[in-house]
This record gives sequence, C-alpha cells and structure tokens, in this order.
Amino acid sequence: MEVHTFEVTADVTLEYATSGPRDAPTVLLLHGNGPNWRQFTPQLDSLADRWRVIAPSLRGHGRSTLPHEPTREDLTVERLAADVLALLDHLDVSLAHLVGNSLGGLVGLELARAHPGRLATLTTFGTTAQLTSSPVLVRTMTALLRLLGTSGTGRLAALAVKDRAVGRRVAELVSSADPVAVRLLTENIATYDHTPTLRTSTVAMLLLRGELDRSTNRNLASTLAALEGRDDATVVDLAGAGHFANLEQPATFDAALRSFLDRHR
Repeated sequence: MEVHTFEVTADVTLEYATSGPRDAPTVLLLHGNGPNWRQFTPQLDSLADRWRVIAPSLRGHGRSTLPHEPTREDLTVERLAADVLALLDHLDVSLAHLVGNSLGGLVGLELARAHPGRLATLTTFGTTAQLTSSPVLVRTMTALLRLLGTSGTGRLAALAVKDRAVGRRVAELVSSADPVAVRLLTENIATYDHTPTLRTSTVAMLLLRGELDRSTNRNLASTLAALEGRDDATVVDLAGAGHFANLEQPATFDAALRSFLDRHR
C-alpha cells in the first residue's frame, strides 16, 4: 500500500492510498462524513490481489485540505464528486467500481447521475438515497459539532458501534476531520432525493444493509422501492454489521463485495 497526495486546486490537496496492480480493474473506496481513507485499510489489503484499489480522503478529512475560508458551496456532494473525478483523471482511470459508505455512497449516486460512464458498478452501505431531516435535528447536530468538535462527536458515534475496538477506531478517525467540513456537510446532506437516479441509472448496483445500522435502515424504504424490479440491482443483508460494516464484519463484507465485483468484472 502506498499513500500519495494530489493537488485538486490551488487550495485543496487530497490524500489518497493505493494498492494492487496498476493494470487491474479499479475499485474506488469512499468513506463517510467524518472518517478518512484509513477506514478502508482492511479492504486496501484484502482486495489488492485482483484489483487496483484507490481510497482518497475527501476534502476536509484526514490530511486532505480545505479552502482557507470554506463555505457551504465548497462542501457540496457535487463538489466532492468533482474532486473524485479529478483524482481519477490524474490516475488515468476511465472506469471504476465505486464503493461508498454513507456520504461516500451519496458521492457515488451523484456520479451515477451526472457521469454514469465513469462507473462500472456502484456499491453503497450505510447510505439511503432519500432523506428529509427536520430543521430542529439539523440545528441540534450542528450545535453539537460546534460544542464538542470532531473529537467529541467521534466519541458519540463510537457509542453506536457494538464492537468497542471498532468504536474506538471510528472515534480516532473522526477526530482527525476538520470540524467545519463535517458541519457544512451535515447541513448540505440533511435533505436530498437520489431515488430518480436509482430508477433510471444503467449502473449496476449493490446495496449492503447492515443489520444493526438502524438509523439508516429506518430511511431505506424509498431506496428499496426505487431498486425493486431492476435486474442489475442486488441487496445483501449483513448480519451483525452496523453503519461501518467494512470494519465491523470485514469477512462478510468482503465476501459480498467480491461476489458482486466478480460478476461485473
């Protein structure tokens, strides 16, 4: 595994990790709001036998930077998708199998909508394609971020993880994120609807549903309805897995992912 940096713009540099043979099909791993590429350390190792694996830290996460005075326009899903496309172009990757957790899945859905020719497949976990958050909830979440910072909110996120060791790892990852980036992203993804993309996209999709990811599962009905009837869409349930399924149940996660990728290799 190697770690590199790429200058997207004059004021934004992305940190990213790579593994596997450069001439193999590419798997792109995108984390959620808070963690960074290190969330996918197990998959950077386990997938490297047959795939070129690329895992960036999205802007404002890990060691990836932000503009000097970031605005909400600097932290939209569309802006993150543009960063990802720029990285793929930099690495001469014309087609990728995208695997996204939570926010990373939303970036994948945006690419499936706007640039479907760049995706071979799309896998999401901990992601719902439609969400409507109350203004009170959004204000509460952003207030907590202002009060506790990413260190405190990371510890709160860890409480929802059944495996304590994984919870500590999640807290550590989230604590390295820029609190302004996490807050602005939280505001930007409070309400959205990508179900039209699910209904019309020609990109083959895999939805990995963690048994214990209750907050996501409560909002999955419209996502599952949009996928219903699509021959190229697969839903796989992961027993004992929560929001961070790739860390909580890595063997089960990898088996389901590899089976899907091999079918569409």
